[in-house]
Amino acid sequence: MGNFFAHIFPGTIFFFLGWWYFFNSLRSYYRQGVYVHQNVFCKTMEPLGKIILCIAGMLSECFSADWLLFPGEEDTEDSADWQHFTMYFLFFFTGICDLISPCYGKTGRTVSYMSYISAYMLESALFYGHLHGRPILDMQCHMLISYSGLAVSANLVYLLYNPLSIVASVLYCCLLVLHGLWFCEVGFIVLSPFPNKMWKLDSVAHAMLANVFFCWTFIGVAVVMSVIAMLTDKFCSRRIARDISTRPLEMNGLLDSE
Repeated sequence: MGNFFAHIFPGTIFFFLGWWYFFNSLRSYYRQGVYVHQNVFCKTMEPLGKIILCIAGMLSECFSADWLLFPGEEDTEDSADWQHFTMYFLFFFTGICDLISPCYGKTGRTVSYMSYISAYMLESALFYGHLHGRPILDMQCHMLISYSGLAVSANLVYLLYNPLSIVASVLYCCLLVLHGLWFCEVGFIVLSPFPNKMWKLDSVAHAMLANVFFCWTFIGVAVVMSVIAMLTDKFCSRRIARDISTRPLEMNGLLDSE
């Protein structure tokens, strides 16, 4: 994952998953009156897509790694390859759990949640251990990836016990989109493909500025999702009110016809 596109690939996956969950959350909530979180996880095509993408990520690491179990003291690239492969495997395992969870009812749903909680928590641990010997800006960017992963994991713990909470669900989607966007932003900041690099890896000022970019990324995602949620609520509330107002007229018509 030591190149630009290797950061864009997982970041894009997290980004689109976050929006996928967000629109499914709103659709489920306003169609059924309650949000059924497990319905999103239990679709067949979604876990299959995760499995295929994670296999692609693991294969990309296999082709680029030397696979030394105990590399030299200064050779951090081989250790980093093991970390990247492990991250993809964690989310590959969540796809397997999503496939089998519908067969086991409530227990399967709990196992699916636990697999996601474990995946994001362990991913955070991997990126926390990804900082050794790196410049300060690189360390700061990867530390923020670790923090966002922990936030997603903590939110899923709450959703495990409160699966009908639409607010917690939207927050989960927001954090997941943030996680994906920050992956992509780290690619542009630390491993920019452009010849004129604006970011200085050894600059404390630029490391502080990366924090600002992270915060504004979260604010931007939260504002966009809030606006979409409010517009959806306004549209659906009007539609529900119209349906309720026309229902007595329909009943009167049926009575008159009888």
